[in-house]
Amino acid sequence: MHSIKASFSVLALALIAIAQNTAPEHAQLTPLPPKPTCVVILRNGACADLWRNYNEALAQRQREELQLYVNRQKEIASSQASAPLQRQIADLNKLVADQQEQIRKLQEQMQTDAATALQQRQADGTTALQTKSAAHTQGLEQGMGIGSGSALILCGIALGIRKLTRTFKITERVKAQSASA
Repeated sequence: MHSIKASFSVLALALIAIAQNTAPEHAQLTPLPPKPTCVVILRNGACADLWRNYNEALAQRQREELQLYVNRQKEIASSQASAPLQRQIADLNKLVADQQEQIRKLQEQMQTDAATALQQRQADGTTALQTKSAAHTQGLEQGMGIGSGSALILCGIALGIRKLTRTFKITERVKAQSASA
């Protein structure tokens, strides 16, 4: 029985050491009263009460330390189990960030291309208007030239016909008609 208590005490001390190294700062463990130095003679004496209180506090403290140890082991196991998932999440987050950056660059490129196309379309429209205006002006000039030339030709024809009709004598025709009467 004494060796079981000794083993339990060694285990408790080991757990205490581990709990102190791994216990969070905010964990409050049951305080241990000083170990009694008296020897228990009767079951109902002051010395027996001191030992009973000490043993109960020690057992409570050991349970708390064991619970801290178990919680820490669970935490370690959980972090080790979730480490690959955390890496995978980090990789996916990086991939998302890279894709968002690529989308941003593509949007900028699209805006640049759209602005260039708009400028080109405006330049083409301006060129087309200039070309149309030049063609219109040229058409007007040619039309005026053709109209003026046609008017001159028409005047020339009219003058030619007039000149021909002046040299042709109507009186001779009248004389010819009077001679036959």
